[in-house]
Amino acid sequence: MKKQEIRDFVLKLKRKPDSHKYNYGHVLVIAGSKLMPGAGILCCLGALRSGAGLVTYAVRDSFLSQACAISKPEIMFFVYKTAPDILDFAKSRKVTSIVIGPGLKSNNSILCKFIKEIISAVDIPVILDASGLACFNGIAGELKMVNAKLIVTPHLGEFSKLLNIQSAVIKNDREKMAADFAEANSLICVLKGSNTLVSCGKEKYENNTGTPAMATAGSGDVLSGIISSFVNVTDDVFEAVKFAVFIHGLAGEIAERDKGTAGVIASDIAENICYAVKQVR
Repeated sequence: MKKQEIRDFVLKLKRKPDSHKYNYGHVLVIAGSKLMPGAGILCCLGALRSGAGLVTYAVRDSFLSQACAISKPEIMFFVYKTAPDILDFAKSRKVTSIVIGPGLKSNNSILCKFIKEIISAVDIPVILDASGLACFNGIAGELKMVNAKLIVTPHLGEFSKLLNIQSAVIKNDREKMAADFAEANSLICVLKGSNTLVSCGKEKYENNTGTPAMATAGSGDVLSGIISSFVNVTDDVFEAVKFAVFIHGLAGEIAERDKGTAGVIASDIAENICYAVKQVR
């Protein structure tokens, strides 16, 4: 990112003396499962360390105890059964952004119906990641018929399955593929990997922060959390996503300096988000 762009966004993160938690957004993370309760926790940590005022982890009752056992005390919990439960909570608790997908496990058709009901009803930023995105494999065109401000965060393999196009084809022309997909579906596409690419069709950003140390389970969950926080401090969603990707990579670099290339885990990245923001400030 250009220095002026970084300075401009950092100013938006500055807090007024009389501010309160609702000034910085309420993030709802719909994620996790019995075998992967930590995916949602990592996402929540990413949001908290990026400055979100409130973060709630929406879980099924079947793994609430596992999620609570590995949680941070600042993370709130909401147990849901249906999409209307989520929508009622989002309205009553003033949710300003949603993450759907990390660690979710369900029948694809059931999960797809559940997600479509949510993203068709809300008009706030929604980040679709992992299982939340995979349930649209081969039917990605359905994403354009929604009200939410969608941000999708596939890596190359996930993008290949989403479009039903071989990874090698996408890799050879990833900029155009991401741009075409974003424009056709009126969303922002974050194509993760070395030099993560962000595109909304008309605009693009190729990231230059990050390290191979970030090739570790849960790294993408942390990124989704950062995005969910930063979209709450600006009306320019594309700007927020760019800065989130930039800070995510920088946090990984800081973690690597302390832990070494092979020693970094996703929670290290989350814990260094604040130092990454402090460094550019």
